Amino acid sequence: MKYKVTLNDTTYEVEVEKGEAILVDQYAAAAAPVAAPVAAVAVPVAVPAAVAPATAPVAGADDVVAPMPGTVLGVKVKVGDAVKKGQLLLILEAMKMENEIVAPTDGIVGAIAVNQGQSVDTGAVLVVFGTPGAVAAPAPVAAAPAPVAAPATAPVEAATPAAITSGEIVSAPMPGTILGVKIKVGDAVKKGQLLLILEAMKMENEIVAPCDGVVAQIAVSQGQTVDTGAALLSLN
Repeated sequence: MKYKVTLNDTTYEVEVEKGEAILVDQYAAAAAPVAAPVAAVAVPVAVPAAVAPATAPVAGADDVVAPMPGTVLGVKVKVGDAVKKGQLLLILEAMKMENEIVAPTDGIVGAIAVNQGQSVDTGAVLVVFGTPGAVAAPAPVAAAPAPVAAPATAPVEAATPAAITSGEIVSAPMPGTILGVKIKVGDAVKKGQLLLILEAMKMENEIVAPCDGVVAQIAVSQGQTVDTGAALLSLN
């Protein structure tokens, strides 16, 4: 479908096919024709029965659609106005330019589908021709639903060293999170010496050495979550 867009005294012929606007021709704009007086009794324009849409959005043969995405800066007609081919209908801002959207044919404005300040996509219906009351403005396109926030990713536990199979094994007395490791491999420790702190049930629990010995292996790291009975470290 072809439309004429006038900008800075130049008229551009734009053809819209499958949602894409193609510039067909451009030339110096002619003076806008003066609208002829409307007879007291206007012959209503016959409105064809609704036809199943071939593509979205729905638009009749003489309906005016947006030739490009943009923002409606102003609507220059109202429902019931009789307009002539080439008459200014509205102004669409696109690519930082004000584009005049004109009537593609003579007719009566049956419905206006947009408001000033509204953003539209290519092919969106702007103005519907027909007898007021006999046609309805297309329903506004529902806004896309807000993206659903992805569930929080569970913290990744630190890689656990090979299972401890020898020495005096110190195990977790309850499930919790390691808040701090107070010794390192090779340290000599005494019975009752603090080894690490385990947070469980919102309390900080001190894990102490069950006997004298030397730290042979540490199987956990700070921030790691452990279950009851999990091996924490071993003493030789």
